[in-house]
Amino acid sequence: MKNILLVAIREYKQIASTRGFWVMLLVLPLVIGVTQIAGRFFRPQPNSAYVLVDASGQFETAIDRRLNLNYQRVELGAFSAYVQRWDLQSVAPSTVWARGDRWFTDAQIERFVAEGGIDAAMAAIKPYLPKDAPLYSVDPPTYMRAPLPAGVSAAQDPDAIGTALADELQNEIETPDGKRPLALVVYIPAAPGPAAPVRMWTNGAPNPSLVDNVRNEITRIQRSHALQASGLTPEAATNIMDMSTPINLSAPQQGSGREQVIIRSALPLVMVYLLLVTVMTTGSMMLQGVIEERSNKLLESILATIRPADLMYGKLLGLGGIGLTILAVWVGAAVGAAFFVQGMVADIVKPSLSAIEPWMFGAMLFYFLAGYLVISMLYLAIGALSNSLQDAQAYLMPVIMIIMLPTIFMMLSVVQQPNGVFPAIMSWIPLYTPFAMLARLGAGVSFIEVVGTGLMLTVFIAIETLLLGRLFQASLLRTGQPPKLSAFLGMMMGKNTG
Repeated sequence: MKNILLVAIREYKQIASTRGFWVMLLVLPLVIGVTQIAGRFFRPQPNSAYVLVDASGQFETAIDRRLNLNYQRVELGAFSAYVQRWDLQSVAPSTVWARGDRWFTDAQIERFVAEGGIDAAMAAIKPYLPKDAPLYSVDPPTYMRAPLPAGVSAAQDPDAIGTALADELQNEIETPDGKRPLALVVYIPAAPGPAAPVRMWTNGAPNPSLVDNVRNEITRIQRSHALQASGLTPEAATNIMDMSTPINLSAPQQGSGREQVIIRSALPLVMVYLLLVTVMTTGSMMLQGVIEERSNKLLESILATIRPADLMYGKLLGLGGIGLTILAVWVGAAVGAAFFVQGMVADIVKPSLSAIEPWMFGAMLFYFLAGYLVISMLYLAIGALSNSLQDAQAYLMPVIMIIMLPTIFMMLSVVQQPNGVFPAIMSWIPLYTPFAMLARLGAGVSFIEVVGTGLMLTVFIAIETLLLGRLFQASLLRTGQPPKLSAFLGMMMGKNTG
């Protein structure tokens, strides 16, 4: 055991001293840090301004109301999701924001605004917020109406207004909330129609939602006027325009159902990618080290003092330590960002951590270590068989393709159908079991399947260790060309192939 530990420590130090290891170890924390900084200091400014000239006097109020309702609808949806995330529905269960609706009617939004809007809702839940919950931040309106600049009159003809505002459309304009890029100018004539169309000028990059909302509201009002002209009362015309088919939509609460599966699957799916990246990278480092030891005859000196089996177990143990180090740093960085920093990482990792059942953490660690060990032994055997990196490539490329391609296809399948036929079959093929089971854990797999695949994987690792251990021992001091397939199989069976 002492010799195994000595080899493991040496292998760990050798890999940990390489630049590649440190680049891989620190890349995820750096990405998380850069993401947080970029999100805080380089946020895009989506706010823009628009100018509305309504020569008819019939559309201005309705358009302003529609744009405000749509803005409040977005904010109400975001606040409702915030309440669901922090489980605050019981604070005021009768309010519209506590029910987690996916769509809010105009009447619900008007009630929400009349009750004080976001400010009143935030004041209600503030005393009950968990200590680690950030305060809800209200996004400013995506677009804001700006008055006509001095020197430009609404009485001017549309061409003159468009010419007068041409410079502002390339720059910023003053609004009640400061300067904003002017994205859209709308002119509604006194009698809109084929002979006098509504005119719009843009800066080349208008907000599509703004254009659609203005056009739809003008169209709605004109249709209402047409209905009244046909003899309907204003009330009847309004009722027809507001008519919609009632739909009783039943859906799980936010954070449950399919959303719960997605949230629970976030960390297991990330573990699959971590396993692929770490085992491929660190395995290549170990393979290169074994080849270098063979080429400079260092193995002969090492094998004079320890058994080949101890050398193999020590290398695997050292490589396992490297993998655990990378996993600990990456997971620690992600969890630290989730609990101590606001941002995208926190929004993904924290709900996933809270949704995962305790036993799943043990299962994820087991499948990660098992997969790491299975692939690492393949790399170790390839290194023992190869006299040079060129020889190693001949073995390595097919192995990588055999591992990577089915795993990638399986991941794509899991996203669409976690318990489909292909992922289920992959779960019982030992080489792919760690990847498939990690990917499927969040979607819900039976305890029997977890135990069954775990036992099968344990037996497979024991057999792999025996067979590849024989191959490793038989090929360590071998010279000359790489063995043929028959000799390769013979070494695994323990036969003397000369």
